[in-house]
Amino acid sequence: MFCLLLALLGVTNALRTPPIMVRPHIASRRATALTRKSQVFDDVPSGDESSSSMMTLNFQGNTCMTSKQAALVEGKSLHEFFALPQSAPLILRGSKNNRIRDMGNIGTTTLMEKYKVNCVKVDASTPSGDERIFEVTTSGVKFPGLQVMSIVIIGVKLVMSSSTGLPCYEMVLIQDSTRAEGNRIFVWFFNKVTGKDSSTTKSSEQTTFSLNRISAVAKGSDMIAFEANANLSLKIQFPSLLLKAIPGASKEKFEKTGGESLRKALDDDLPAALESFRQEYIRWLKK
Repeated sequence: MFCLLLALLGVTNALRTPPIMVRPHIASRRATALTRKSQVFDDVPSGDESSSSMMTLNFQGNTCMTSKQAALVEGKSLHEFFALPQSAPLILRGSKNNRIRDMGNIGTTTLMEKYKVNCVKVDASTPSGDERIFEVTTSGVKFPGLQVMSIVIIGVKLVMSSSTGLPCYEMVLIQDSTRAEGNRIFVWFFNKVTGKDSSTTKSSEQTTFSLNRISAVAKGSDMIAFEANANLSLKIQFPSLLLKAIPGASKEKFEKTGGESLRKALDDDLPAALESFRQEYIRWLKK
């Protein structure tokens, strides 16, 4: 049971990492020079215990990476490149070729209201109606007896950085969903662990929050690089009795380990997205 628990937590962490960060090819990993620095995620929802038999586990992951450099060419507008229809989906698609659907203008829908609420929670710019909304479907993760698929809706807003004056995407997770298929016992346990069981979590409750900023940064007078600042928080309901039954386990240890797993997932997933974006920028410069 303990091994299954760890596996399911691993699946949850991997799936709820917004798919703008995807697993890099080895070649991309070697080709991308990275610098990392810590960043504090200031607004992480804590949530209340839904019942005495359940506890809330809060996981937090933050990272910052910078790509290899590229030329800044006179007469070629960085803002124009960021605004191209195909540019943002490059990051969302990643190395696993996630399926991307442009949802167009969602207007004054419930989804837009949720988008605005989540922007406040993660300290992102307020949506004005000209953002692009994408539905991203990942290929899922398979374990013996269990397969989990993930669908994520992400809002992408193009802004100008107040500190550098250069373009920047603000990618905010609006909502996500997971669906488990396979052995009925494993599916039931997965739903319990991830809070999808209606008896422990309200179906409308948001459990994952993420803000990812992809920006251009100056490197001297004629060079730039692309920087990613990723912040991710995940909240799940977990059976208190089950935690007590695991030798040496505690809420603090699980949260620490879970946070480290989120950070590692971000560190592993970002390089390919940045390199793919940089390579497309280089191709665009030659047109």
